[in-house]
Amino acid sequence: MLGRLQDLAIRISKTWWLYLIVFGLFFGSLQALIRIGEVFPAHAAGATPFDLQNGLRAAQVYTQIAGYTETARQLYYAFMLIDFAFPFFAGLFITTTIAFSLRYSLPGFYEALVARKLLLLPMLATAFDWLENVAAGSAIVLYPREVGWLPGLLILAKQCKLGLMMAGNGAMFLALLVAAGTWVKRRSRI
Repeated sequence: MLGRLQDLAIRISKTWWLYLIVFGLFFGSLQALIRIGEVFPAHAAGATPFDLQNGLRAAQVYTQIAGYTETARQLYYAFMLIDFAFPFFAGLFITTTIAFSLRYSLPGFYEALVARKLLLLPMLATAFDWLENVAAGSAIVLYPREVGWLPGLLILAKQCKLGLMMAGNGAMFLALLVAAGTWVKRRSRI
């Protein structure tokens, strides 16, 4: 399965119109999340969706859920549904950008990553985002029953997601920088 996903990422990185589709899905799902995030606080006692609270603590989870109206719950379910697609397309966008950049600038390193199936490492953040969604959704659905470990799992998944997301974005920008440097170096020889 990972091999097929990596093959898909490589194919997208070689096909401009597939790359644009992935970017469009990434950007469109991000815009949908932002829109829901803007209307959500009016129905949730001022709280934003958990995904948009990078400083969230476990003790705040059930306190915030207690302030959710039925509209807030429905908005969160819509947010969560979109947030299963968004991290996938974001991770795919980052991975395909890295693949294109490395294939152009560091082909030996690129081939080593592909051979070891490590090209997908930037998509690890996707898995933790999904885990965060499952924990948040479970806490919301089960409320008023409070499952003590769910907020901790939500926070752990969030922190792993944020760290891996920063690493993935950093790797993408570094790969783009190396590719730009390689392009300038090759152009200066002409």
